[in-house]
Amino acid sequence: MKTAVLGATGLVGRAMLKLLEGCSWLSGDPLLLASSRSAGSKLRFRGRELTVQEVTEDSFSDVDIALFSGGGATSRTWGPVATGSGTWVIDNSSAFRTQESIPLVVPEINGSLVQIRSGGGGGLIANPNCSTIQVAMAVAPLNEVFGLREVHVTTMQAVSGGGRKAVEELERQVAGQPSSAGDDEVFPQLIAANVIPAIGSALDDGSYEEENKVVKELRKILGRGTDLAVTCTAVRVPVINGHSAAVRVVCDRPVDLEAAHLALGDRPGLEVTNDPHDYLTPRQVDGQRIVHVGRVRLDPADDRALLCWVVADNLLKGAAWNAVQIAELLAREPAS
Repeated sequence: MKTAVLGATGLVGRAMLKLLEGCSWLSGDPLLLASSRSAGSKLRFRGRELTVQEVTEDSFSDVDIALFSGGGATSRTWGPVATGSGTWVIDNSSAFRTQESIPLVVPEINGSLVQIRSGGGGGLIANPNCSTIQVAMAVAPLNEVFGLREVHVTTMQAVSGGGRKAVEELERQVAGQPSSAGDDEVFPQLIAANVIPAIGSALDDGSYEEENKVVKELRKILGRGTDLAVTCTAVRVPVINGHSAAVRVVCDRPVDLEAAHLALGDRPGLEVTNDPHDYLTPRQVDGQRIVHVGRVRLDPADDRALLCWVVADNLLKGAAWNAVQIAELLAREPAS
């Protein structure tokens, strides 16, 4: 399979490239693409230096699978060009996630959608939002066993979710370095030694864009509609990498804690601890491909409700690894 990475120089693009090193289905070196600003950069792959090329109308002419991580505007521009060339695009932006005709895939939950839609002619598959992926991984087994009525989420999201400039901004603030005149700040307030309950654009209903993504995307991944009540408060925290979420679910029937542990423990890509006082932190999952669920306990006020703590590396399972997993499904599926 000939593969391309668009947005190769970003944090997620670099993580994608690193993961592709271990993919046996990859035919030759991946084609590294970016805007004219980043073209000419050098990135290492399997011990060699590859040159990043500027993306053009002809970039996808012989590409089977393209991993996109260049942002929504880039995806809207180049997605149709790539699919029109017969390429399968796995898009990490929010540009296509809520379009009904485009599958929004977490392979451990709804990977069958890739098989249904794969084959000749190319197409587009959306990679969910980083926070949504890890929450979906934790609640999907509970939905299957107990049925879900409500999901309430408070995320604590690392600055790497905002890209390389966001990481650099936190590091600069921690070092006590003032911003230079004309600096384009990523965060609306200081992020060092602070938390900011605002991610993305402000929406008319009082929410922010990130919170709206979690609500809509979680329903789509689980195959549910507005019958599933979802709320989210998204918070940016001064952590370099690794998203966390405090989650409360309300089920259709009383929750048996042992059955809940079994359902979570049986899910590939998910690790769970049975001790309600046990948990992992963002630092502990940094560099790991799994989603970890801890602090699993019943809500003492409602026997249908369960509380848990969910943590994952947002650059890996929250973005790059989930995209590469989708690519692996495509690579295994025979062309029609």
